[in-house]
Amino acid sequence: MEKLLQGKRAIVTGGNRGLGFAIASALAIDGAQVMLVARTSPQLNAAAAQIREVGGIATHFAADITDPASAEAIVQATLNELGGVDILVNNAGIFVWKRFLDLPRQDFERSIALNLAAPFHLSQAAARIMVRQGQGGSIINIASIHGKFADPNTVAHCASKFGLIGLTRATAEALREYSIRVNALCPGAIESNSADRRAASPREKVTQADLATLCVYLASDLSNSITGAAIDVPGSTHTVIKI
Repeated sequence: MEKLLQGKRAIVTGGNRGLGFAIASALAIDGAQVMLVARTSPQLNAAAAQIREVGGIATHFAADITDPASAEAIVQATLNELGGVDILVNNAGIFVWKRFLDLPRQDFERSIALNLAAPFHLSQAAARIMVRQGQGGSIINIASIHGKFADPNTVAHCASKFGLIGLTRATAEALREYSIRVNALCPGAIESNSADRRAASPREKVTQADLATLCVYLASDLSNSITGAAIDVPGSTHTVIKI
């Protein structure tokens, strides 16, 4: 039986560990060839090797995605290694928890650079290749529940993730005519080290496996009619104040 992503080529940022590795592994298990991107080569090499050990196809490229010039380099490396780009998962990000009045400028600027500017540059570079290929594609942005609900202690995170949802919806409209779908996942608190299990109920934290499964769906032809969506995955995280 053919796998859902057979023949697809995917880029996953932050793919060397945690949620990014869970997503990359799930894409590879369902047939995609995966390019893992992060800053550190040793971790990337180990992550790619783990995926290959279970029969997946994976390679890697070390880059600091906060450098706008890295987007073209990442996409070119993927073309060289895998022959094309069909899927982009903008997963890499930073979470800063600080009181607004104590928030350093560098933390705010780093959040915008990593959580918002990097996805823009990578989406643009990858979309240009997808348009040239003429076969559509899927871009998935890992946003956050804090992209929809404000929190006084996560101002930098909220600003960047609200922006990422806006980027998702605007680029979905810009790329609709090319059959390139752009969607976002908005998770609540994520259970660490949970790539091998799913949440049993909405009373538990979202797991990495839950989100990885959704990425496979959004990357596949099963979701051909879905674009511009920002899908809430709260798990046990409350989106309203309980009294």
